[in-house]
Amino acid sequence: MNPAVTISSVAHGGYGIARIDGQVCFIPYALPGDEVVVRIVRRSKGVLWGAIDRIVAPSPDRIDPGCSVYGRCGACTWLHFAYPAQAEWKRRIVRDCFERIAKLQVEVTWADDPERRLHYRTRAEFHGEGNGFGFYAGGTHDVVDAVACPLCHPRLNTVLSRLRELGLRGSVEVSVNPEGDDVLVWSTRQSAPLASAYPNTQWIGSDGPRALFLFDGVPVVNGAFSQSSLLLNRVLLRVVQEAVGDSERILDLYCGSGNLSLALARDRSVVGIDHNRASIEAAQATGQGDYRAGDENAFGAAIGEGQWDTILLDPPRTGAKPVAGVLAACSATRVVYVSCDPATLARDAKVLAAGGWKPNRVTAVDLFPST
Repeated sequence: MNPAVTISSVAHGGYGIARIDGQVCFIPYALPGDEVVVRIVRRSKGVLWGAIDRIVAPSPDRIDPGCSVYGRCGACTWLHFAYPAQAEWKRRIVRDCFERIAKLQVEVTWADDPERRLHYRTRAEFHGEGNGFGFYAGGTHDVVDAVACPLCHPRLNTVLSRLRELGLRGSVEVSVNPEGDDVLVWSTRQSAPLASAYPNTQWIGSDGPRALFLFDGVPVVNGAFSQSSLLLNRVLLRVVQEAVGDSERILDLYCGSGNLSLALARDRSVVGIDHNRASIEAAQATGQGDYRAGDENAFGAAIGEGQWDTILLDPPRTGAKPVAGVLAACSATRVVYVSCDPATLARDAKVLAAGGWKPNRVTAVDLFPST
């Protein structure tokens, strides 16, 4: 029988960490302070991957997740992790990524909305297999049937309930307006029942322009990136606008439909560039700022050609590696970098630091409570 081990910390990705036979072991759903019996399920390059067989003594921060499919559904991993401990460990993960990857010592401040730790998601991808509809199980394409999700906004759960009734197969991404009736559906396949239920249903190859709605003055475009919570996005916007300060000339890279810069463009000079043409067309249609479609080559050219006070960027999870070197050599006064992955952020920050930049402020923004 395996001996019990105590979980000492959590890693980027949310895994609990323990040492077993002198090796680091990553354990899903394990929390700091848990005493657990662990079953080893995989060994790779000097580390172990385990699963909880039995909880001998729970962490004081372990709570009832209140979800019947939690642990099977892969939509979230920290619903059983209480605040404020969850917030503190998120800050530590960001700080540790900077120290370990970028070799930078930073203090990490915190920004959140304590009233929106549940029912905050306004965008989610659901999956169907005919007789079940919900989310994939962790690490698989097996559908876990979900009647409702405690992280989804009530309007999004209403759509989930309707989609289950349709008996669909395939994947759909749904965006809802939490303060209106708008529903956007992006489907992997054409479906007459789906289009009948939700007129703003589109897919790759659909005729006509992308459906959209405005939220806080920013277009939310069907099938294009937007933050998973339009409500928690307001926290992010406050942090970004404070970081941008009184800058008058702003370059917004990976700008999407202008989420981070449209409000600034009302009284300042803003140029935004993004790969996604549908998002750029929506931003242009607002009449604010100068939004252009382009790739990383266009990003690099814009960095070098303009006299920018602030360069703002919000790259995908893979980070901004293609432009990090050009960014490090730029003449802007400040760089404001928004990231959903602290590891790739730290990797790019290392390049900036090598170019003479120093981190002025690092803020962990809780856009994904309980995950």
